[in-house]
Amino acid sequence: MLNLIICDDDIHFLKSLNQKIHTHLEKKNIEFQVVSFRSAEQLLQNNINQVDIVFLDVNPKDMNGIDVAAQLRKISQKFILIFISGFIEFAPSGYQVNAFRYLLKEQINLLLPEAIDQAIKQLGYFRTKVSFKFIDIELTTFTDNIIYIESRLHEVHFHFHNSIHTHYLYDTLNSVQNMLPYSEFIRIHQSYLVNYTYFLDARNYTAYLTDSIELPISQKLFSNVKKQLFLFRGKISR
Repeated sequence: MLNLIICDDDIHFLKSLNQKIHTHLEKKNIEFQVVSFRSAEQLLQNNINQVDIVFLDVNPKDMNGIDVAAQLRKISQKFILIFISGFIEFAPSGYQVNAFRYLLKEQINLLLPEAIDQAIKQLGYFRTKVSFKFIDIELTTFTDNIIYIESRLHEVHFHFHNSIHTHYLYDTLNSVQNMLPYSEFIRIHQSYLVNYTYFLDARNYTAYLTDSIELPISQKLFSNVKKQLFLFRGKISR
């Protein structure tokens, strides 16, 4: 069962968010339950060891949301933390406690479904497998193991998470892109296809990925890349 917690001192927003989460998850083939708290103090009095996702107001009236998250992290490191706030200025602090997303209340209808989908995916639900016949090996892998894919003339090279080895095949990047989930990968350049999961920021026509990877973004695609990254991550790129 998927266990979720919501904590917000605004009773009207709390009820609305609860309903939105139920509406979205009821479309999935997942058993779930949502528990709501109107104060951080109430939340901290409960056992969260079995909790999968926490939606936490970053600025509750009774306590600082970052401090609350820090206390929760001392109890459990496994839950996915999603901050909810009416103020963007608190966003940078959220990453001190390993926040997964920072969602503005005014954009909750736009950003919540994607945040939930990515959270449950990270928890191991609905991972997609793909198979490719590379030059050196036939490999079946989860799509979220692919950091980015690169086209070099007639070769398409795959770069994987936690691996120093790359594999390649003879094909076009367009053809490979059509084999992958649209919601997981974004084309940033004629020669590069990037997995959103590892895409940290887009600045100065450069894509910054995990493991200190930097790739060029074409001028033609830059505006759309920033927009789509914003929608995916629920935060504003610097």
